[in-house]
Amino acid sequence: MLESFEKTEIISKSQYTEELNKLRTQLIDAQYEFKKYKRPMIVILTGLDGAGKGELVNFMADIMDTRLIETSTFWQETDEERERPYYFRFWNAMPVGGKLGIYFNGWYEKTIRRALDNNDDPVAFAKGLEEAADFEKMLALDGTVIVKVWAHITKKEQKKRHEKLIKKEKHSEEITKRALWYFSKYEKITECAEAAYKATHNEFAPWEVIDCTDRRTREIRFLRIILDGMNRALQETLPKSSTENLSKLTFPNVLDSLKQDKETDQKVYRKELDELVEEIKPLTWEAYQKGISTMIVFEGWDAAGKGGCIRRLLRAFDMRLSKVTSIAAPSSEELSRHYLWRFWRHVPRAGHIAIFDRSWYGRVLVERLENITPPSDWFRGYSEINSFEKHLSDRGVLLLKFFLHITDEEQLARFKERQEIPWKQHKITDEDWRNREKNDQYKDAYNEMFFKTSTKYAPWSIIPANDKKGARIEVLKNVQVNLKRILGK
Repeated sequence: MLESFEKTEIISKSQYTEELNKLRTQLIDAQYEFKKYKRPMIVILTGLDGAGKGELVNFMADIMDTRLIETSTFWQETDEERERPYYFRFWNAMPVGGKLGIYFNGWYEKTIRRALDNNDDPVAFAKGLEEAADFEKMLALDGTVIVKVWAHITKKEQKKRHEKLIKKEKHSEEITKRALWYFSKYEKITECAEAAYKATHNEFAPWEVIDCTDRRTREIRFLRIILDGMNRALQETLPKSSTENLSKLTFPNVLDSLKQDKETDQKVYRKELDELVEEIKPLTWEAYQKGISTMIVFEGWDAAGKGGCIRRLLRAFDMRLSKVTSIAAPSSEELSRHYLWRFWRHVPRAGHIAIFDRSWYGRVLVERLENITPPSDWFRGYSEINSFEKHLSDRGVLLLKFFLHITDEEQLARFKERQEIPWKQHKITDEDWRNREKNDQYKDAYNEMFFKTSTKYAPWSIIPANDKKGARIEVLKNVQVNLKRILGK
């Protein structure tokens, strides 16, 4: 298939100069207009060894404003990256809205390299491409401009360039060895590239193939691709998602069927709590030594006791291993990227523990109920959240999701208590009372959330929490059981 892109087209020097002068002005104008755009543009630049990918980017830097460009290579994974899911490194490198990010090889590097080194089985290769396509679609529907460029040359041209490079670097055995290795894999690399093209070339993230035989031709073609990508965003011609009217759908009413327990005896509570804390402590250190990360999510009604559960958990977790993140309204920096970006940044290193007071589920809860996010975006959130959690699970992260449920009457009693007790008054706000007026709507949203995001790899644990002490014990027991399970005990 790639043979069809092999052209001997050569731009004359005069044509090149004329076109370059036009593109120089158009690109600068587009860059400064794109600076106002809400999302970044990401260019995946990959292709055959010796095609001149580095030269293309250096050339582009001479033409455009480099203050609005970020380049990421993704060569060797750092220790920090290896301890997290594979896509963490790409989220972490994501530019702020209005900037252009150049990703050398991008998320295709691992899938193709694994196929070259290990003759990867077709199922694993297909899965890698499927994950890439899902990731690109998710970003594109959120407004990120995704363009993928394959820098191509014929095998004959690659051989000529490698021979020239080896002669130039005749004292470098490493360069010689590397060039020969890539030349020996030419057919396999192009085979993988064709498979990637067929599986992931679509409206969300199109592939552009550049014949890099002629320097002037490839430079003009590359600049046109960059310009076209920015213009598609500025002219609002990027693909958009749509959502059907789902208001008539109902979901299993999990919350109303939940039985609330009687209040736990104080002495029993103290004894069980102390025992659980002492049992969990060594488990967390064993998980640390084995490089097993833990992420714990707390969602639930206002005043359901999330903070109290977290404080008791922290007694069992060494503060050197754990971190609590309280999720509030996103900052301007976070708003300029896909909403999952800020949560990927909090994925813990191997062996560490991340606790979330509220979480990425705000997309399908508060953002939905407060009309902060359009229906097409929050509805898409369910599948995006499931994909995020699948990446965590595949990496071996222990993900625990707790929802603390209290009855409407219990919530009202706790609100009044917070108003009356001086040291609790900071916990109650006008917004809490306003949210309470939407309790029926929130209940529907919670039930839909359970139905769509309680998966085999990341199930929801719904905790009856009218009894605060009983809820805390239940959470700690759940953590203990799951730590033992993942440790093989």
